[in-house]
Amino acid sequence: MQPIYLRQLRRQDKASVMLLLQDPAVMRFLGPGRALSDEQAQQWFDEALRAQSRWVIAACEQDELLGFCGVKEMDGVFDFGYFLRSCYWGQGIATQACRLALQKIQHRGDLHALRVFIADDNLASQGVAKKLGWKKLAAGQHNGINGHYYRIVPIQSAT
Repeated sequence: MQPIYLRQLRRQDKASVMLLLQDPAVMRFLGPGRALSDEQAQQWFDEALRAQSRWVIAACEQDELLGFCGVKEMDGVFDFGYFLRSCYWGQGIATQACRLALQKIQHRGDLHALRVFIADDNLASQGVAKKLGWKKLAAGQHNGINGHYYRIVPIQSAT
């Protein structure tokens, strides 16, 4: 597992962000459920630079953007989430990034107040939730996708 850290988005991350947002596999469970057009991806990037919310997941060695993780306010609710470039799936990066993000935010308030939605078809994210000890709560829908809401369990240590 490669070492990662969390940082703010930078202009030089644009090429990696465009790859992320225009990958149909990545976008399957996000937003509109499909890859974004060039114009939509550019708008997303510009907005993310202006109003930074989730942190960039970056590789320690080369500082490359691997994805995003953290909390973003959506429709008046604080949503915890993460997404990675598909070339980095299956390497334990999502679990590691969630641990780092939760360590950063757990002192700010009640983690139970955060919404975490995982689609029924998103087996990889269900695995991350299980590794982190998150508790499955109620079934629901988000952006027309069936899934479940999870409760975050506070991080005890960075193991």
